[in-house]
Amino acid sequence: MRIERLPTTDRVTPKARRNRGLARDVSKRKYHLVDFAARFQKGFRNHIVSVRGVPELVKTFNGYGCYATYFFYSDEVLTYMSAHAPASTPTIAGYEGKVWAHFLPIDLDHPDLGAALDAARRLASLFLERWAVPSEAIQVYFSGSKGFHLMLDTRLFGKIPPSKSLPLLFAAMRRHLSLKLSETQRKTMDLAIKDRVRLLRLPNTVHEKSGLYKILLDPSELQRLGPEEIRQYAKAPRPLAATDETGLVPRVSVKENPMAAKFYRRIREQVRRVIRKSFRYRFRRPEDSRQIAFPCAGAQKIWESHVEPGQRNNCAIRLASELRLLGLSEEETREKLFRWNETNRIDLPAQELESVILSAYQRRFPYRYGCWDPILRQFCPLPDHQACRAYVQDRTLREPP
Repeated sequence: MRIERLPTTDRVTPKARRNRGLARDVSKRKYHLVDFAARFQKGFRNHIVSVRGVPELVKTFNGYGCYATYFFYSDEVLTYMSAHAPASTPTIAGYEGKVWAHFLPIDLDHPDLGAALDAARRLASLFLERWAVPSEAIQVYFSGSKGFHLMLDTRLFGKIPPSKSLPLLFAAMRRHLSLKLSETQRKTMDLAIKDRVRLLRLPNTVHEKSGLYKILLDPSELQRLGPEEIRQYAKAPRPLAATDETGLVPRVSVKENPMAAKFYRRIREQVRRVIRKSFRYRFRRPEDSRQIAFPCAGAQKIWESHVEPGQRNNCAIRLASELRLLGLSEEETREKLFRWNETNRIDLPAQELESVILSAYQRRFPYRYGCWDPILRQFCPLPDHQACRAYVQDRTLREPP
């Protein structure tokens, strides 16, 4: 695989190095790889390239259904993929190395575009007015379908070095920002984008279902335009002013923002305290593993239902995670998922199910999808949080003495 190297900078004095922010340039040189994915690309993803090569790849697929990870990787990811290649197929799934990012993404999505628009306006006002963030430091995109992507330049928060815990830190920042929204608006924010291999649709590429482009909106358009007007604009691509063609690399100067930096430091300290704590995970294994009773009503509904194409992988990974949380071994989960796939006529290929199981069991600790997860919310039959608490209390086994 040919990887393009970014150029090095000239030698400068220590003072000039600080003033010009060359520590960030080091990250740009070392962390410049992304996973490019396209709807018609063979295998869809696991195509690691320099971010500089992404625009040409987008042209290859005529800008249709193109994505890239918003986290950037070093060459370490290539070593990982070579060492963790099931059936000789390299995969980025389960990678837990250091990552870095130019932008903190916030994904707002709702079947009613107006609801997502209200949330986007609220957050944009918070950043531009209360935090006094310059407009060039926040990029607002209509996703091309049901929502918006807000991209905050990470230079606003001060120096953010590459880190293994950066996805956890970004997730905590998004969760705290969601509290600035009303309860209705909060439901539009995707809080499940926590992993370091998550894809983001690229700007000026076509959404496969709507046929519309993901386009950039300036702050005044976000406040002024309604959903239908935005959809009209999205019938054609729009130029990007403050970033490169990928939307992942800024082209303008952005300084540290006092409010944003204070927010970042507070969340960083909270995350550090959590990471430092010793942790022992206690599984609640069912007395009879033949009878599966999830403590999550949404997961139970998925377990008992037929799932249509388009949601099968998302549902399968949630079931795999819940089965691991019940204390089942990887082999037991494999048996359960294959039975679910056959009984409910899900029709997921065996290779995809194996990939889901591998992802669920790769990490040291299992991942739990919370109540705000959009997939679980969609399947959950319970009317409110109070009913959810009663359901969990009824289903959860007591801790062993």
